[in-house]
Amino acid sequence: MNLKKFSLIASLAMAMSTPVLAQEASNDDGEWASAPENTEASTDSTGSYDGSSDAEFADDEEYASAYARYKAQTTKKTDIERQRNEGFARPVLLGFRGQGGINTFFGKNSDGWKVGFQGGAGLVLKMNLGIKNVSLVPELTFNYRHYTYEKEMADGLYTNEAAINILIFEIPIIVRYEFENNDFYVGAGINLGLKLNGSSEFISSGGPSPNPDPVMTSGMEVGAAIDLGYMFSRNTYVNLRVTQCFTSLLNQTLVDAAAFQNSTLLTFQSTLGISFLF
Repeated sequence: MNLKKFSLIASLAMAMSTPVLAQEASNDDGEWASAPENTEASTDSTGSYDGSSDAEFADDEEYASAYARYKAQTTKKTDIERQRNEGFARPVLLGFRGQGGINTFFGKNSDGWKVGFQGGAGLVLKMNLGIKNVSLVPELTFNYRHYTYEKEMADGLYTNEAAINILIFEIPIIVRYEFENNDFYVGAGINLGLKLNGSSEFISSGGPSPNPDPVMTSGMEVGAAIDLGYMFSRNTYVNLRVTQCFTSLLNQTLVDAAAFQNSTLLTFQSTLGISFLF
């Protein structure tokens, strides 16, 4: 065999053996090498982040800081309340209010008047005044009041007893301030009372009772009111209202009973109410 033929045969043999050698060198186990798996991949099959773990940002300060701000903004109550008020606040809200409470009298010769009761219901209106957290809340309430009186006279020789029943329209006009960081509010204003109907009775164990209607009442009251309330939501709240009248409920010119002459009966009342706005 000449040298030329030998060189050609050797070259062909080496060319055919090169792929086999490359496969054996690539993997000692006789398999092709594969890329390492990403052990840090999200466990979510959809590949989306659900925000459930802070540990996912442990190696990235920028993302960790952004995630902390995200959690603070979405869970802070004041931000939620602010967004709710800005997004859904309306200039006027109309609703219904129910109330119940107690009453008595202060003033000249008012001793003997006990704690009475009252209750009513009516309409409430809430209007924004253009000042942050301040609103005007007028009401129109139909109210029933019952007052009781009992007093021993002449060192206990006899007793005078009386009662007053009144149906009255009350018109409180309250300016309210709502605290931004919680659900409480305070309010103050005037309270007008317009009597619709009234009756009274008087019993004296020391002599005949005057007849008829011995405790005549006036047709109008004027006073001041203070509110303290709590808002369950933007449309539902409860409040405690204290009202002190400056004008006497007693009509002096028509009083028959001597026990009530030269008296000034200034109504003091405290009511607990609940309101629903629409």
